[in-house]
Amino acid sequence: MKFIFIILLYLFSTSIYANEEGENEVEVINLHESKSLDQMVLENLEQENEVEEIVEVSNELDEVEINVVDVSQVETKKNNFLFNNETKDLKNYFDNLQKINSKTLQSEIIKVLENLQLNLENEQDNEIFFLIINYFKSIGQINKSYELTERFQIDEDANLNFYTSIKLNYLLSTFQLNEACNFKEELNSNIKLDNFFLEKIDIFCLILNDNQSEANLLNSILIETENNLDNYFQNLFLLISNSSDQINIDNENKYLEINSELIFLYSAMTRIAELPFSHEFYELDKKNLSIPIILNQASPIDLRIKAANESFLENLITVDSLAALYMSADFNSNQLNNPKETLISFSNNDELSMAFLFQLVNIQIFPNDRLNVLIQFWDYAKKNNLEEIAYKLSNNMLSSIQANSDNIIYGPQIASAHVFNKNYESALQWIELYENAKQIDSKSIYTRILIDLYSSNDLDTFIDSINITLNNYTDNENNKNAELLFILKAVMNLEINSNTNINLDKIFDDRIMPSVFLLNQIHNSVNENNDEKFLIYSLISLNDKEWNSIHPEHLKLILNGYLKYNDGALFRNIILEVLKNYKFII
Repeated sequence: MKFIFIILLYLFSTSIYANEEGENEVEVINLHESKSLDQMVLENLEQENEVEEIVEVSNELDEVEINVVDVSQVETKKNNFLFNNETKDLKNYFDNLQKINSKTLQSEIIKVLENLQLNLENEQDNEIFFLIINYFKSIGQINKSYELTERFQIDEDANLNFYTSIKLNYLLSTFQLNEACNFKEELNSNIKLDNFFLEKIDIFCLILNDNQSEANLLNSILIETENNLDNYFQNLFLLISNSSDQINIDNENKYLEINSELIFLYSAMTRIAELPFSHEFYELDKKNLSIPIILNQASPIDLRIKAANESFLENLITVDSLAALYMSADFNSNQLNNPKETLISFSNNDELSMAFLFQLVNIQIFPNDRLNVLIQFWDYAKKNNLEEIAYKLSNNMLSSIQANSDNIIYGPQIASAHVFNKNYESALQWIELYENAKQIDSKSIYTRILIDLYSSNDLDTFIDSINITLNNYTDNENNKNAELLFILKAVMNLEINSNTNINLDKIFDDRIMPSVFLLNQIHNSVNENNDEKFLIYSLISLNDKEWNSIHPEHLKLILNGYLKYNDGALFRNIILEVLKNYKFII
């Protein structure tokens, strides 16, 4: 009843927002309609992983047309850096691309690998395909691994066992249990997986189909056969079965050893047992386990929100799904009526604090109260690097805020929220109203900078905006920012002032540089305009590094390269990432 009450309040307050706008139509986040959270999450995954149908070439095609396609594919492969390396070198490359902190560059390498022209009948292509599938799984993109395996005919592939485990784990992670069981039944008997994975899935599926006696029989055989008994599986088996021994089982598995190769099977069994996931379990594979944890209602709500926040930032779930989860957190009337005390009690829990403030915004009836709490929500999020989430969650209520003498003081904050939601005209209107009512100050100038930077679509316009932005920047006391200005001026040929005075208090720089050999390869790839080579080597040099921890000379080389890479297609987003990482902008 508590959950239903909060949802009704949320929908009611959204309706009020719409009425306040008169004829203007407000986008409303429909939390459920007839869809569960599971459906919302899975639909988004299916849209992300929509697999292109393989179109067979008709025998009636003209021979010349076929030859043209073949030549094009050969030319693509000839010019692609990845195809000119031995498999052992490629494996080393992928091993050094595990922690790309730039979302822009992580997305780019995924896109490049997804779109390679591969012929699995070719041995080298087959090896590259295997490395890509394994790489996607290792970086928390098992959905991408699954998608890619579905594009190719791999029934006779030497790595079929591995690809089979990918599909099974993906279906288990997204709780598509019928599909997982059916797929297991259709497998060739020659398929063999480690850790008795197939046998354990058989047992799990028998329980799901209410065939307890056969499940007990197969499990007895498994216990006799498995040299190192999987106690974690056995514990879960007893919990989801009708065994008389269940009463003696410790419901918490935290003291049992977890086989990391079976975490997706464990996650499905845990949900069937209506047991919570632990924070420790989540840490085993944060990205790949985020969806199972979001969908597990028995897990602590703060853990589910934490997983959802990360999934949202990785574009795995929509803002609708995120909002639904935020609204599902259960706060009682005493907590909602005493927000200061409640937030103090959540002082060490960012997830509960964010959910509480979001619900608090949505239950406010009077516009001024609602806006005051909304500002508090944004301020809290900004302090905890969650402002992107807070602004996106607030999008449906932004257009309901009407400018008046009481709230115009919040013009820069409201405009910033509009910027994050790409409502650039509305952002500009709020800043103009603020400056007319108050005056031009650092807040309004800063927000205008955000509007210019984020709304610039082509590269030339963006660089012009950067030029104007940095001309208005006067803080030379921050040494790192001074270094950044020096780099950006050199890379983009900006007409700005930058402090080039030698600081004798800091003669040596403790930020490490890549090896001379790696730097040489990056230099060469830029000079040769070899995009694929530059992408791989630049990412290796950036592995497990934040932009603000990179040596300035290294950063200058990287930015120069991406100014040329693919005609500067990524440059704008990379510069925005750099500026945000340096705390230059939000």
